[in-house]
Amino acid sequence: MIPDFIRNAGHELPFILLLIALLGFRSRVTPRASIFIKAPPEKVFALVDFTEGENQRWQRTKVRSTLVDPASQTYRLDFVTPLAAGAVQSSQALFRVARREAPHFLEIDRAGIEGQSANNQLLKMTAKLTPEAQGTRLVLTYHWGPRPLLAQLLARADMWGSVFRLKGVAETGVPDYRSDAMISAGVAIVTGVVSLATFVIAFGWIIAPLLVLALLIHEFGHLLAYRLIGQPWGRLVFLPFLGAVAVPRMGFTTQGQIVFAAMMGPAFSVAVPLAAALGVWLEAPRPELLVMLGIVGCGLNLFNLLPVEPLDGGIVLRSVLAKIFGSWARFGLIAMGAAIVAAGFAIEQVLLVIFGVLALLMNLRPRTIDHGLQPMTRLQVSISAFSFMSVVAAYAVMLRHFMTFT
Repeated sequence: MIPDFIRNAGHELPFILLLIALLGFRSRVTPRASIFIKAPPEKVFALVDFTEGENQRWQRTKVRSTLVDPASQTYRLDFVTPLAAGAVQSSQALFRVARREAPHFLEIDRAGIEGQSANNQLLKMTAKLTPEAQGTRLVLTYHWGPRPLLAQLLARADMWGSVFRLKGVAETGVPDYRSDAMISAGVAIVTGVVSLATFVIAFGWIIAPLLVLALLIHEFGHLLAYRLIGQPWGRLVFLPFLGAVAVPRMGFTTQGQIVFAAMMGPAFSVAVPLAAALGVWLEAPRPELLVMLGIVGCGLNLFNLLPVEPLDGGIVLRSVLAKIFGSWARFGLIAMGAAIVAAGFAIEQVLLVIFGVLALLMNLRPRTIDHGLQPMTRLQVSISAFSFMSVVAAYAVMLRHFMTFT
């Protein structure tokens, strides 16, 4: 028999389950961009081709190309990004020039990943250049290995950001980062409007805009965290019926970075209920909306701090447990997921059941948590625990305050 609280959860529940399933579905993606560049094909080709000692820059990241095997035309790309406190983040990747017909065609294959998973890997890049009027028509295609639905959307956004940066260099000598920023804003606006419509269906016209505002401020906290550790601005994507996510442009190098980025969302969002409480205290117009905004902000972030992946609280718990218990950490995560499922059934909250089940599924199979990342120090673990408890307590106190007005 279906429990009453699931049967009465609302007509949006099937859409939530469908979206969660789609977000976890992986498939290959081949984004393609066609753009006109006011420069001769020879100049554009030189920008997309690999050459020995080539130095490029993508915002803060420096890229250097080194020919490691002349016979196979294999190049090593070194990516170096200065981070906060004088540290640097570096990575490498091997690419092989499979076909070069200057200045009209270039095909580059990924090398050095034999025997590895193709998931989220850039496997091939092709560039076709055709003379057109007073310039060149560039058609750039990337071939990615299996990626989740959200990563497929971002692959296309990254593709267009890349071609506009390339267009800027070819035409003016300066990368065009403005277009890349506009693409990021466009993704956030379009997905935000769609999500607003779905939230209206689920919660009505009053709650939905307040929820989108609270989500926007929450995710901006994550984006700000990326900048504070020295990364470029990430991308913001709203998820219909579910919420939003801030996606970094680069991977993390330490567990401390992961925890800091996760905590910055709810910590920065404390400003929402504080501003609402201040407005009520100053007797601003429409105090009932301010009270509702405070409740929405507190409720959203308290839910996000639940200690189950993929919520922020679960990410913090994952890294802390990985530091303390190593490979045994997944059993603690499984236990927490089971507890959240039980709590969801007990208080008849279907979303708790959904996220608890997700946490269970993510940890049933053995896995290496935070693979390759520098572990947290004992001091970082203590600071993380104190920050987590402080933020949870702040929201709990403010929620209790706002509930006195209802």
